[in-house]
Amino acid sequence: MAKQMQISMAIYQIDEEATKDTVEKYLGDAREYQVTEYIPLEQKITPSYESRFHGNTNTVSSPVENIAIQNIEEQENRRKHIERAERAINCLGTRHQKLIRVRFMEDDYVSDTDVAAELGYSDRHYRRMKSLAIYRLAGILGLVVLKDD
Repeated sequence: MAKQMQISMAIYQIDEEATKDTVEKYLGDAREYQVTEYIPLEQKITPSYESRFHGNTNTVSSPVENIAIQNIEEQENRRKHIERAERAINCLGTRHQKLIRVRFMEDDYVSDTDVAAELGYSDRHYRRMKSLAIYRLAGILGLVVLKDD
């Protein structure tokens, strides 16, 4: 008789609460970036003198250039964050898209009860739909949080 070999693989356990919180924070940030305007940093009027007691490094450092780069990068990062959230939401089914948009992207301070009523769902059905949509977004966005054993 030949011995059968069993392969045992550990299954990763998902930390559901942490995953939910991570996705909700990501969507909240996207909403915040949509409704707020980034106020660029500005250079001080009078730069302070800074003595340097080292050899020539042949590098140029300009605070104005650094601030300009930071301003451009921050605006670009915000734009990419919003676009990524929108692309992920577009990957969901129609009902899940509507639920996520109404709850997280269209208005501030919307309660789950209000969204459930607006969409015509019972509270239980709404919670089930929201949970599934959140976990699908977590997979799409790569925001799944695993449990530490």
